[in-house]
Amino acid sequence: MSKIAKALEKAKKRRKSRGTQGQRLDIQTSVEALRLTHHRPEDSRIKAIRLNNIHLEKHRIFTFLDHALATDRYNLLCTEILQKTRAKGHNTIMVTSCVEGEGKTVTAINLATSIARKPQHTALLVDADLRNPKVQKYLGFHTQKGLSHYLEKDEAIPKLLINPGMPRLAVIAAGQTHLRSTEILSSPKMEKLVQEMKSRYPDRYVIFDCPPLLSVADALVFATYVDGIVLVVEANKTPERQIRQAVELLKERRLLGLVMNKSRASFKGYYY
Repeated sequence: MSKIAKALEKAKKRRKSRGTQGQRLDIQTSVEALRLTHHRPEDSRIKAIRLNNIHLEKHRIFTFLDHALATDRYNLLCTEILQKTRAKGHNTIMVTSCVEGEGKTVTAINLATSIARKPQHTALLVDADLRNPKVQKYLGFHTQKGLSHYLEKDEAIPKLLINPGMPRLAVIAAGQTHLRSTEILSSPKMEKLVQEMKSRYPDRYVIFDCPPLLSVADALVFATYVDGIVLVVEANKTPERQIRQAVELLKERRLLGLVMNKSRASFKGYYY
């Protein structure tokens, strides 16, 4: 008998013996059984951690905290991306910006979290900014190993996966920082890894947080590997000439669209 069948059978027995209380257990166990349908061979090897909500709020990881207005904004972004990619089988997305400080990492994390909240999808967030990694800093966990350890030391990918407390979300940190990151990311091994991540699980979206497009060549190299690109620009700050320059560099790539970040618009307060 499978794990799911055993869980449901156990719930039925409890319901018969405990009445209303058993019904609650049945519902709870059914949810647990449903989660088992997302179980994968690598799941048992994923390192699970607990994140600090105060730290997440400080770094504007609002979708993880389910803050209403900000979550709605990211859900809208998530829906737009899913509509543009799902039917085509596109599931590897690069998030970049024109220059540093425009909010690409915050966008990448919140986007991955929004996707992971969808019952039909899972999400893998990969910090591919080997020069200035920020994913683990913003999420508030520490690990010494990451993407660079796979590329340079053949560390197995399952050993690098981290679950931050959300059932369908996994994270791979950047690992060691590198000034020669362009050389590492342009290797056939990196391209092969992206293709393997793309094809391994059809329901999984892989979100890569990449360096700024106009600062180093890393993002331009990485753009050749992925199915789609999201360009983050900062409202009332990023010059139009930089946006035009970035879009021109990506004209042969699959640019999904631009995200206007840090916009106050007509909302009260300060939101991403």
